[in-house]
Amino acid sequence: MEGQKVCAYANRSEFDKFLALNINYTLLIPPSEIVKVKMMGFEGLRGTQDWDFYPTYDAYLLMMNQFVEDYPGLCRVVEIGTLQSGRKLLSLVISDNVNEHEAEPQFLYTSSMHGDETTGYPLMLRFIDYLLSNYGTDPRVTNLVNEIEIHINPLANPDGTYAGGNHTVNGSTRGNANYVDLNRNYPDPEDGPHPDGNAWQEETILFMEYADNNDFVMSANFHGGAELLNYPWDTWVTRHADDNWWIYVCYEYVDTVHAHSSGYMYGQGTGVTNGYDWYSISGGRQDYMTYFANGRECTIEISDIKTLPPSQLPAHWEYNYRSFLNWLEQCHYGVQGLVTDAESGDPIRSRITIEGHDIDSSHIYSTIDVGNYNRLLYEGEYDITYNAMGYFPQTITVNVINNETTYQDVVLQAGDLIADFTSNKTTVASGENVMFYDQSYGNIVSWEWTFEGGSPASSNLQNPIVSYSTPGDYTVSLTVSDGIESNTIERAAYISVNLEYLMSNSTISTNNGLFYDSGGADNNYSDNENYIMTFKPSGGCTNLRIEFIEFNVEYESSCDYDWLRIYNGLSTESPLIGTYCGTNSPGVVIADNDYGAITFQFHSDGGVSMPGWVADISCESYVGLNQLQGQKMMRIFPNPATDILSIIPENIHSEEIRIILYDLTGKTIIEQTISTNSTTSIETSSWKRGIYFIEFRSESMRQTERIILQ
Repeated sequence: MEGQKVCAYANRSEFDKFLALNINYTLLIPPSEIVKVKMMGFEGLRGTQDWDFYPTYDAYLLMMNQFVEDYPGLCRVVEIGTLQSGRKLLSLVISDNVNEHEAEPQFLYTSSMHGDETTGYPLMLRFIDYLLSNYGTDPRVTNLVNEIEIHINPLANPDGTYAGGNHTVNGSTRGNANYVDLNRNYPDPEDGPHPDGNAWQEETILFMEYADNNDFVMSANFHGGAELLNYPWDTWVTRHADDNWWIYVCYEYVDTVHAHSSGYMYGQGTGVTNGYDWYSISGGRQDYMTYFANGRECTIEISDIKTLPPSQLPAHWEYNYRSFLNWLEQCHYGVQGLVTDAESGDPIRSRITIEGHDIDSSHIYSTIDVGNYNRLLYEGEYDITYNAMGYFPQTITVNVINNETTYQDVVLQAGDLIADFTSNKTTVASGENVMFYDQSYGNIVSWEWTFEGGSPASSNLQNPIVSYSTPGDYTVSLTVSDGIESNTIERAAYISVNLEYLMSNSTISTNNGLFYDSGGADNNYSDNENYIMTFKPSGGCTNLRIEFIEFNVEYESSCDYDWLRIYNGLSTESPLIGTYCGTNSPGVVIADNDYGAITFQFHSDGGVSMPGWVADISCESYVGLNQLQGQKMMRIFPNPATDILSIIPENIHSEEIRIILYDLTGKTIIEQTISTNSTTSIETSSWKRGIYFIEFRSESMRQTERIILQ
């Protein structure tokens, strides 16, 4: 717009597209060319005390190997890979038993995946030197090296950083040698395997393999251009299951920085921001590491100036090095222990979840070779479930205290028979069907189901379909038999049958039910509708909670055609929570007002009508306004897998769904349409062991998951 200016990066192809728009522009000096930086070769930097320089590329290689020569028992260099340019991605591993994989958490620091954001690069080299030179004399450093396997990758984009030549970081570029922004090039939880439209770059593939070959409990990647800590998620507004933990550890970092600096790291006001709140991106590495690798990674924007003048590097070290230690130390807290077989004592790869807490892949796994696990949590009491193929699951209540470690070893009992099941939904309207899926283990020859409140009330089918008509909460049980022995699982109040409400001009007092558009479960809403509907709590409930399971209203960029407005109170005079159209679901909305009420206003024009929405009404005390939780349409079981991969429908009501499965190079292995009325099994015994990605697509939803074959 006239009178406004926008500063932007563009690679060559992007700039060509920009030129076609015929917009006036001024080319700015790239950040990497504003200051002529001090570079140093290997001989000059040996024994350095000032650390006020950037190393040449050759000096960097020699420096990494010199660490190993000087401290052979404490560190080793890992070649993550060699790029087509010949430059290497390197990581230095630091541990008291550096050549052994011990039962301790793995941690990763990495810097400069944007090649012109260089401040973290020399600071990580200095941090390596700090840890190694202080081991054995500084008790805190000694304990960290003894208790954590530390991985440090100082330079994640050498082609970008040394785009001007191996002798200088002047002329460095944001992207890699192909001008691709590596922090938009990773598979994305919301936007699929290739959100930027580019093939996975060799740096991306090498880092995904590196993450797959390790179990990083916690990590951080260093950027520049701002001064703050940015924590997941970047891709969607949904908060991470451990949002309170993220806030706690991020403020520990910046509060320590503030205590040792003046006016530094106050980006976004406090120095801490949720990624989506700052600005949303797709294909970022912190979301990849947190969602697909089941770790916890944040982005540390360490300097406002991208290519910091070398004279300022010592001050930034002084501001940050204590916080480097704090962040590293946090991966040792929470709950940790070993998961082993009761009979042999061998380690078990176990899926570790917290019922009612974990969402969006916030669960973790114990390691395959050792069986150790580390679950990072904010202080409180948690019911943690340990589940592994062929073993009886075990749930243990643990108490967590901030900045302390809770040790909990778990021994799982193997069984020839383990009864287990899931269903396509657990909350239904009166008269709605539920599809049950047998997930039991063993040589099973018979199934005996009982369905309280259901029709039929019992079944001998492996995967029965049951109808529920009367509102209430009902128990489901399953007994499986191999002809000799049997095993039973019972889940109390597993199915919740709710009342059904259609959008209309009305006021409803309730504390449960299903809320639909005027077309109900099976039909679209109509043209030219104008309704206002208010829900108020009843039966002792103080605040209502509305969770949108499906949402599809005619899209228009300003939501001027069809729209749903939600108000926090008894009428449309109450504060507006938001206006929604398209597939931009309201997610979870919780009444934050004295009446505990929520009002909905719906308008449709005379044109297109769509399926509308399905929302679950329940009672919940106030926990915050407009909290959103991601919905997964499909569940993959088991994962990690060996011979068979089962795809199980969960929150999807379409008749068909498209699946596309890629290997780590981006090659399509499978592309097909599957039914959502039953479990789909894929034979994987002939596949190469390793990491894959599977993408699910329907008209209104998209989901991408990582699969491990072992």
